[in-house]
Amino acid sequence: MKTIFTKINTILLSGISFLFLILLYIFSAGTNAQAQDKRHPVSEISTTAKYYSYTYIINATTKKEIEYFIVQDGNGNIKTAFNACEVCYNADKGYSQNGDIMKCNNCGNQYPIENLGSQGQGGCWPGYLPHTINADEIVIQNSEIEKGAYLFPPEPYSGVNDPKVLPSSFIINVKDNELLLKMPVSAERNISIFDLNGHILNSVTSSSTDLSFNISSLACGVYIMTVEEAEKVYFRMFNIGK
Repeated sequence: MKTIFTKINTILLSGISFLFLILLYIFSAGTNAQAQDKRHPVSEISTTAKYYSYTYIINATTKKEIEYFIVQDGNGNIKTAFNACEVCYNADKGYSQNGDIMKCNNCGNQYPIENLGSQGQGGCWPGYLPHTINADEIVIQNSEIEKGAYLFPPEPYSGVNDPKVLPSSFIINVKDNELLLKMPVSAERNISIFDLNGHILNSVTSSSTDLSFNISSLACGVYIMTVEEAEKVYFRMFNIGK
């Protein structure tokens, strides 16, 4: 795997701008690209469980894909849980849904969705993963996700792919106090906004084709939007002028 220093030297020799170094800093080994807590729009969650994966970089050669799911119970309550349990996690089979039941794919035990998060924080039960609701978003702290790393097997890691320029089919518009992003097709993506110092300002995971970000608190200047999709990372610079 290239070290960050090798990447920087290569970029300097090729004459690419200093701003690209910021992107490499953001996505290089030793950091998780998902620097901000995971946020999922409440509007995308229903009584059909949606599954997500969080890449946890252990070291320069090892990572873990921590899986979790979000689902509504019959009363409209949001439930979040790891897609593994303390008994069957070595089988790496996770859970599947059958109506209002989550079933362990290894031992066959079944658990009512309405009870998730309120009991069974141990044994054969979807691993407890706390969350909060902030306005119209479900917020899960990265630190809470990473606590479940022991439930998932290690995988080889060879570094995050160098970011590429976001295709023109992704349309960014800045209007008043909103940044609007229109995407060509629906797919699960993690979209983040950074300043030029590499500080993450906003981040959301969504499969929608249209997203909006409130930028009323951001000063005039140049910012970076990154889009992570299926192991690939894209970026584009955009300007806020008020």
